[in-house]
Amino acid sequence: MAFIAVHLGAGFHSKKNENEYNELCRKACIAGMKLLKSGVSSVVAAAQVCKILEDDKITNSGTGSNLTTAGEIECDASIMCTIRNRGAAVGCISGVKNPILAAEKLLSESFKQLSHGRVSPLFLVAHGARQFAESVGLEIATKADLSSKSAIVRFEQWAEILADDKHSTIGHGNEDIITDTVGVICLDINGEIAVASSSGGVAMKQPGRVGPAAMIGSGVWTAAANDSKVAVCTSGTGEDIISTNLACRCAESQLTTTDEIETLSSLMKDDFLRSQAVQLKPPSAGILAMKVTQTDESRLLVLNYAHTTPTMSVGFMANNERTPTVLMSRSKEASLGQPVMGSYAKRINKSI
Repeated sequence: MAFIAVHLGAGFHSKKNENEYNELCRKACIAGMKLLKSGVSSVVAAAQVCKILEDDKITNSGTGSNLTTAGEIECDASIMCTIRNRGAAVGCISGVKNPILAAEKLLSESFKQLSHGRVSPLFLVAHGARQFAESVGLEIATKADLSSKSAIVRFEQWAEILADDKHSTIGHGNEDIITDTVGVICLDINGEIAVASSSGGVAMKQPGRVGPAAMIGSGVWTAAANDSKVAVCTSGTGEDIISTNLACRCAESQLTTTDEIETLSSLMKDDFLRSQAVQLKPPSAGILAMKVTQTDESRLLVLNYAHTTPTMSVGFMANNERTPTVLMSRSKEASLGQPVMGSYAKRINKSI
């Protein structure tokens, strides 16, 4: 069996661009399922699908990322897998076309034994992350290569507002406001799960700011116990997600429950919306969580998503399905700030 799920961030996705987001979700799921059916590992598949999302300028990751207050692009990315429950990440990386591939390479290198008892790094930032990416032959890109028209427009609008000290916000009507990351979760034919996340961070962030997409435990997490494995990725207001360690809390709670959707709802309400650690009111977050439980002849897969933002873009596909399911989950204006929930469950035979 194999399964893939993706999200394109929690925030506000305009209806005028909804078809474009849905098509990207569809494209990513199909490409990922092709890889998984060919027998590649969940780690490789998750990274390659995340690369597809990074390469599309409509997302806030890789090409098309938000700019810092200095007008530069600094990206975050992480990947984690149920093999040893290990993850790796890069933060504030500039000039690298696909930050997720740097995180994936860090993870794969960590399984090798270094000489003289040295330990492989699992988290590199800024210049060190860029040096590592160059050393392993990843594609380098200029600021112009990575910039998108919409990101530049957002930067110019914010720069004008901040210069005049206006009390205003960006994004009304038909403008997209994607608060953070893209994410991918893959289950491979060997029953291993990997989760990847990538982000350009919030618009006009301070240079050097590291967001949850580079934070193992906040942005991504995997967990395993008995016959179950779980993977989670998050999106939203980074500082609030970091403060609540949201991915880790979600994964651990999903692992020990038999009512995954109710447990996720309680987590969003009690551990996030009502948390004293959050700064933004109402708090803004999205979660994508996959749980796989092994039985004698099959695996029961449960996929849940939740968001407190106006929208969240989600897609998923099982190996025995002809087409992906893609959706733009939207909250009603009256309930904005309360979690919107969605769930999918499927029992799939071991054989693909």
